[in-house]
Amino acid sequence: MVNSIDMVTEQFEPLDKLIARMRENPAPPGSWRVTPPDELRKLLDQVKRNLTALKDKAAQYETELKTREWKV
Repeated sequence: MVNSIDMVTEQFEPLDKLIARMRENPAPPGSWRVTPPDELRKLLDQVKRNLTALKDKAAQYETELKTREWKV
């Protein structure tokens, strides 16, 4: 699971680059709107923090499972 989280985290670099290239264009009322780049950056930062916390918890649990004595 920890490796999977690492793989997902690696996919954020292209998103960072895409958000950096975005510019905010005001849309006329009633049209489709794209989330502003600043808000996307905030959301991406929040996702990174949450994934880091999940990875830490998974690593802790993984270590705990490995150290237990399992009886079959």
